[in-house]
Amino acid sequence: MLCPVDFSPSSERALLHAAEHCQGDAELIVLHVGNAGSGDRGTLLKEHLHQFSRYSDLLSTYGCRVRFAVEYGSPAATIIDHARKTGASMIVLGSHGASGIRRLLVGSTAESVMRNAPCPVLVLRSPEPVNEAEAVHRKQKEAIL
Repeated sequence: MLCPVDFSPSSERALLHAAEHCQGDAELIVLHVGNAGSGDRGTLLKEHLHQFSRYSDLLSTYGCRVRFAVEYGSPAATIIDHARKTGASMIVLGSHGASGIRRLLVGSTAESVMRNAPCPVLVLRSPEPVNEAEAVHRKQKEAIL
């Protein structure tokens, strides 16, 4: 199972979902796709390793085999290529839920992966962000019930 991550809360939720469903001797591949032209690769790799270390701690309770990978390039194309190279049986990824004009201008990695992947793709859309006032109101309401 392949789970691409960008270290956002959305991709972390997708990673935990993938780990919950990784059964038997299946391997969970956690892939981060870096921007090829965004600075010194050594420095970037150190940052990625720090995040992977945190993910390793999170995933240790699930009991699945985990492999971490970093590749550079266009996110959708790199994810699809990595899925082909590794023979992934499924891709699980989070979506930031961009819509409207932003999606038209920027494009959607998740949509491109879904259209071109060599295996099934599960896209987990993040819930809408909740502002602090709404969160306090919900907690107060739950306490009353």
